Amino acid sequence: MRSEASSSRRSFLNTLVVAGSAVIGLALGIPGVAYVVDPLLRGGGKKGRWIRVATLESVGEDHPVAVPVVGEQVDGWTRQTNVRLGMVWLRKKGDQVVALTAECPHLGCKVGYDSEKKRYGCPCHDSAFSLDGHATGGPAPRGMDPLEVRVQGNQVEVRFARFRAQGKERVEVG
Repeated sequence: MRSEASSSRRSFLNTLVVAGSAVIGLALGIPGVAYVVDPLLRGGGKKGRWIRVATLESVGEDHPVAVPVVGEQVDGWTRQTNVRLGMVWLRKKGDQVVALTAECPHLGCKVGYDSEKKRYGCPCHDSAFSLDGHATGGPAPRGMDPLEVRVQGNQVEVRFARFRAQGKERVEVG
C-alpha cells in the first residue's frame, strides 16, 4: 500500500513539475518571440510615405530647388524623429510641381544641378540628366527617379521612397 501511495505522490509531483516548467517556458518564450517578430509586424520603415518638404512659393519654374526630406526613421526597434532621409529636386512645370530624387541611379551619389548647362549631373561618374530627369550621358542605367507630389494648401508634399541603384528598372526599396 505504501508503495502505491508513494508512487501516486511521485507521479503527481512529476506532473506538477512538468506543468510548472511548461508555464514558465511559455511565460519566457512569448515575449522572446514577440521581441524578434515585432519589427515585421510593425512594418517599420514604411515605403513611400508622404512628407512635407517645402512651401509652394519656394518652388520656381526657372531652375529646380534642392530640398531636404526630414522625417521619422524606424529601424528595427529604434525610432528617431527629425532625421534627414534624403534630398529631392523640386520645380514647377506649368501648374504642377515635379519632384526627382537627388540620388543617382548608378551608385547613389548625390546629384547636383548645373544652372549654366540647365541639367543635372552626378559628380561621381559623370552621369548627366535632362531637366526632366532623363539620362543623357554617363553610366547611369536609367533616368532620375520621379516621386509623387501633392500640394496641400500652401505645402508641397512628396511620397518619399528610395529605389534600387544599378538597374534599368525602377524598384522601390524603402
